[in-house]
Amino acid sequence: MKRIYLLTLAISLAVTNLQAQNEGLKKLDFFIGEWELTTKASRPDGSVMMGKARTKAYYILDQTAIQDDFFALDPNDNIVFRGTSIRSYNRQSGKYQIVWVMPGVNGITDISGVMSNGKLVTTGKGYDGNGEFLERFEYYNIKPDSYSFKMDRSYDGGKTWLVNFSSFDAKKVK
Repeated sequence: MKRIYLLTLAISLAVTNLQAQNEGLKKLDFFIGEWELTTKASRPDGSVMMGKARTKAYYILDQTAIQDDFFALDPNDNIVFRGTSIRSYNRQSGKYQIVWVMPGVNGITDISGVMSNGKLVTTGKGYDGNGEFLERFEYYNIKPDSYSFKMDRSYDGGKTWLVNFSSFDAKKVK
């Protein structure tokens, strides 16, 4: 009898945890779909590089996570860079956990975020070809068919920041 009670309790807690996790993740439903991006990247010399990209975001792992595939494009729409992120919700911390990976590039970012005032506000740390970095970024102006993104990055432990290191405006296409 005690084993049945413990098994029932364990299953109940697992279902409750999964429901809470899924409810948290649903706040990121705005990502789901295909998007065209107008991008801006600040260079170390102060110049700004304009570009375009596309993304496709979809649920994975029985809808307990969202994968977002990113493709930077040249003027002829050839892919010149790619990356992917996996987003999940941690019920215990009340935060989103995000991992960003760039295939073929030495780099990864570990990110934590919260929804605040209609924005997804995040911080992260990682490394790339230029060394270890800290990031702070947000998704804002979130609407059913568009959103904006801006990121600052620091390669010196947060002493100085490259403001608007990367930004884009997204328009939904599907």
